Amino acid sequence: MNSYGRDIVILSALFLVNSLAIDMIGPIWPIFISSLDASMTEIGLVFAISNAVGALMQIPSGLLSDRFGRRRLHLLGSLLAVVSPLMYAFARHWMDLVPWIALSGLATGLYLPVRWTIIADVSSKKTMASAYGWTNIAWLTGSTVAPFLGGVVADFVGIRFPFITCFMLRIAILPLVLILRETQKKPNAGSPSELRDQDGGGYLSTFVWISLVNVIQGAGMGVTGPIIPVFTAAKFQVDYALIGILYSIGFGVASIIVQTPGAKLSDRFDRRKVMFATFVVSAPFFLLFAYARSCLELILVMFLSNVILNLHWPSYQTYMMDATPSSKWGLVNGLSATTFWTGVTIGNAMSGILWDTYGAIMPFIVSSFAIGFSALPLIALKETKTGRRSRRGKSTSYGPQ
Repeated sequence: MNSYGRDIVILSALFLVNSLAIDMIGPIWPIFISSLDASMTEIGLVFAISNAVGALMQIPSGLLSDRFGRRRLHLLGSLLAVVSPLMYAFARHWMDLVPWIALSGLATGLYLPVRWTIIADVSSKKTMASAYGWTNIAWLTGSTVAPFLGGVVADFVGIRFPFITCFMLRIAILPLVLILRETQKKPNAGSPSELRDQDGGGYLSTFVWISLVNVIQGAGMGVTGPIIPVFTAAKFQVDYALIGILYSIGFGVASIIVQTPGAKLSDRFDRRKVMFATFVVSAPFFLLFAYARSCLELILVMFLSNVILNLHWPSYQTYMMDATPSSKWGLVNGLSATTFWTGVTIGNAMSGILWDTYGAIMPFIVSSFAIGFSALPLIALKETKTGRRSRRGKSTSYGPQ
C-alpha cells in the first residue's frame, strides 16, 4: 500500500471512531440537557456556547497548522476532547455542563480544520474528491450506527451511560492520531493555485462568498439542531432508541449513500451548480419535518432532506481546495469551519427563543428559508475545474456534528 492509501485508511478509521463517539450522544443530548432543569432557550444556549468557542478556535488552528505543521495541533485537540464526555455524565444541573462544553468546543476547534486539511495534503487534484468521499463515508458509517446504539444504551442502562461510552471511544482515537505522519506541504510556486495567490490573493474574494453560504446555511442547520429530539419525543412520546433510529436513517444512511454519487457529480459537473441545485431542492423538506404525522414520516422527510442536501459535500470541499493555494489550506479550512459554526451558533441561540415565543413550527420555517437562501451567494463564484475558462480568461485547475 502506498503512502496515500495508508493515510486515507488511517484517516477513515479516525473519522469512523470519532463519529461513533460524537453521535453516540448526539440524539439524546438535548433531552439530557432538558432533564437537568433547562428550558428550551437554555438548551439552545448550551449548544451555542460550545459552537461559539469552537468557531473562535478554527482560524487560529488553521493558521498555526499552516505555519508549524498539522500533527502536534491535531494531537492536542484530540487529547482535550477526551475529558468533556466523562464530566457530562456527572452533571446535576445544566449549568454544570458549561465549562465542559466550552472545553469540548475548544478541542473541536483545534482538531477539526486540521483533519480536513490533512485529507487535502495527502491527495492529488485527481484523487481529492474521491478522498473526501471515502473519509465522509467512514464518518457517516459511524453516524449511522452510533445514534441507534446510543438510544438503546440510554433505554437499557440509563441516559448517562452513553457519555461513558463516548469517553472510551475518544481515548481509542488517540493511537490513530499518533500514527498519522506530518502532512503539511511546502508551497509549490508553479501550481495554478499558488500562481493565483501570487497574482493578488484572488482566493480571498472567492472565500467571502463561500463564507456567506456557510453562515446562512449554518444558521439554517443550527436553528433546528437542539430541538429535533425534543420535538420528536414531545410529539410522539417515543423512546431513546427510536430517536436514535431517526438520526441513523434520516442522517447517517441518507448521507452515506450520496457520497460516491456526490464525488462523481463533483468530478463531472460545474461544482457551483451542484451546490446550488442541492440547496434549493432540499430546502422545503426542512419545513415538512414539522408537519409529519408519524415517526415514519419524520424519518422519511429527514432522510430525503439529507439525501438531497448532502450530495454537495464533495463538490464543496473540492471547490474550496481548488480555489486556494496549498500553503493556505489550513487557514481556509479554519475560515470555512469558523463561518459555518458562526452560523450554527446563531441558529442555536435562536432555536429556543423561536420555540418559546412563536411555537414549535417557527424554527423549521426559519431553517427551510435559510437553507434555500444559502444558494444565492454561489451565483458570484467562478468554476475552478482544470481546463475550464474563468471569467478572467485564465485556465484554472470544499464535514459531524
